[in-house]
Amino acid sequence: MLKITNINCLTSLIFLSQIISKVFEDSASKLNFLRAIFIALFSFLLASSIDFQADLETKVGLDALFNIRGKRPAPAEVVVVAMDEASEARLAVGQDLTRWREFHAKLIHALQRQGVALIIFDLQFLASNPAVDSAFSVAMLGAGNVLVTECVQKFRRGDEDFFGRDECSENNKAPIVVKENLLEEQLSEQLIAMRSIPPTPVLEKSVLDHAPFYLVNDAENAAIREAWTFFDALADLPSLPVLTWFYYLKHTGSSAATDFPNTKYSTWLTTQRRACLSSPQQFLKSTPEKTNLQMKIDAVICQGDSQYIDYFGPPKTLRMVSYSDVIEGKVSDLKSKVVFVGKANRKYSPGKTDFFQTPFTNAQTGKMAGVEIMATQFANLNEGRFVESVSHRWLILLTFGIVISLLLTAYNGLLGIAVSLLVGSFYAGIALWSFNRSGLWLPVAVPLLIQLPLTWLLALIWSRRDLLNERKRIVAFVHQVFPQWLSFLPASPGQWYPEKSVAQLASERDVYGLCLATDIEGYTSVAAQHTAHEMWELLNAYYQALGHPVSSHDGIIADITGDSMMAVWIDLPEDSRRLSACLAALEMEQAVERFNATSSKSLLLTRIGLHEGEITLGSLDVSKGGNYRAIGDTVNIASRIQGVNKFLGTRILASKTITANLPEIVCRAVGAYRLLGRKEPVELVEIVGLETDVNDAQYAIFKKFAYGLNAFQQGKWKKAVIIFEGLLKFEGDDEPTRFLLNLALAYCKNPPATWDGVVTLYEK
Repeated sequence: MLKITNINCLTSLIFLSQIISKVFEDSASKLNFLRAIFIALFSFLLASSIDFQADLETKVGLDALFNIRGKRPAPAEVVVVAMDEASEARLAVGQDLTRWREFHAKLIHALQRQGVALIIFDLQFLASNPAVDSAFSVAMLGAGNVLVTECVQKFRRGDEDFFGRDECSENNKAPIVVKENLLEEQLSEQLIAMRSIPPTPVLEKSVLDHAPFYLVNDAENAAIREAWTFFDALADLPSLPVLTWFYYLKHTGSSAATDFPNTKYSTWLTTQRRACLSSPQQFLKSTPEKTNLQMKIDAVICQGDSQYIDYFGPPKTLRMVSYSDVIEGKVSDLKSKVVFVGKANRKYSPGKTDFFQTPFTNAQTGKMAGVEIMATQFANLNEGRFVESVSHRWLILLTFGIVISLLLTAYNGLLGIAVSLLVGSFYAGIALWSFNRSGLWLPVAVPLLIQLPLTWLLALIWSRRDLLNERKRIVAFVHQVFPQWLSFLPASPGQWYPEKSVAQLASERDVYGLCLATDIEGYTSVAAQHTAHEMWELLNAYYQALGHPVSSHDGIIADITGDSMMAVWIDLPEDSRRLSACLAALEMEQAVERFNATSSKSLLLTRIGLHEGEITLGSLDVSKGGNYRAIGDTVNIASRIQGVNKFLGTRILASKTITANLPEIVCRAVGAYRLLGRKEPVELVEIVGLETDVNDAQYAIFKKFAYGLNAFQQGKWKKAVIIFEGLLKFEGDDEPTRFLLNLALAYCKNPPATWDGVVTLYEK
């Protein structure tokens, strides 16, 4: 029994709150993993949806990795010859690209004298210029290592929404598709077409080879993060950087280049691409004869038609020299270099034409010229390094969410946030290290900017919900059983009861409920073996284990005195009340077994009795103190039923009505008993377990026991003896059977004067 005085009332209330909090904490800990999974799934789905709609991982995450990493060493073999502002002024060509052509022959001769490996013009030579084309053609034939860009055009609805670059845009806008005799009629909005336009015939015959170079976002003012390797929409043509790389492999004498044909590589690569697309498994088969370079070549040919560019830094990170300086012989050390020629401003902010945003673009760096992007893609091919998005990115996001959720579930409040932030920082470090080392792109924006704070918020909301529910349960407990304690509870709007004084509350409450009584077998002898403090420690742990099933099944601990506990179920529907109490009793039995298995002190064997009826919950005023408890005949009967376990050798007994409509609970009738101090008999049942836990052998014992009990209650003692003895002999030991067998044997010798089928007990 919990005794409260005016002096220690608040202390006792705090101690009670700690016990209940501990019970609910232990219950919630079993759900921590499921809670973490739910939070992780919710944050993962929401973050993935945001990323899908806004492309956050690419626009924010990838760009952040580039900018945090910064520059990396530029390749020595790549040089950009910039048709820059200074050259425009010195050569007096202005912005007109067609006027530059008369100087290209001089540029080729200047580069050839230095022994460059390849010369790539990021220019489309679509319009004839007879005055200079002859000299330009001779220079390219003499060099034998010049590659040029094909024009790529994209049309939607004929010539509307036209996309192209430079000369291509201005001089070749004729519709690619028209309806016969209906030139004025608009074509379908869904009709999209692409075409490539090679250089003029004179120049086409003079170059080593030519291929398209078309950036993914040419039509948009968006950052260029990907570049085409093959144009599957253009009959599987290779892009110019890919073509350049294959010619460079041949120039460097790579062993893999020995298998290359003597025809133009653009035609051969198209054939290889088509062969791979038709049977990729055969094409990509790994054999011992294939070198790493050959495997890389196969991968470039067979994989997707675009790849993420691994930029070396902001514009002008690659070595860039002025067009006019090269012609005038002011630039040296170009031997064996791959030279890319194209429009690129080096001093002033570039205009919109053929300049693009990259992940490094800001107000200071400006945009990057298309020719430098081409050179960067070639350099990536040559070093075998592109930005590679990790496969199964969703799995990383889900795993990250689960880890963070588990941490926040295990560590509450600021500690959980700090630990999760530390783990997030560690993950960010791994992502940056992987990106810096090999270009491996792990997601960072979604986990760190969405999942992490979202998980914080969800965990905080859930934690707050748990706290409020726990407070509600504590207040409900006090309100139902110990209403006078309400004056000691702190107020919080919407969560605590607003009562201002004990005088406003009733001192008792009459309810119809169910009582569960427990008692420790042999408590007196156990107490004699230990000091008072040792018994306090033992009972404290024991009642925590015993109280948890009660609280988890909506029961209320109404009284604790020494070795006994009284729990009540009120304010619930009848069947729910009975089922909850039976489940609590079974779990209490299991909890005691676990407690005894782990206890280093004495075993505390527990007997349980259940009965229902009218109950009064109230205070018995004693001097200046108060004594709260459940009072009434129902409480006494539950305690007496608990005591019958001692005679029958059982653990859980209940009055018959409690299990009448509970198919989930397996029980067996053990007879009618007239308890000590009572005239009216009580029919009792032993609560055995859940339906799923009882096997066929136990059902067979219960069936035979029922036959014997029926004979016993009818006064057929000899028949009962035969049944009970057979049951013990063939089915094993059963304590209720042994108890009734001994009574039947005694009644055979000395039958009771009157017999109504009820066993009268003279002890409790």
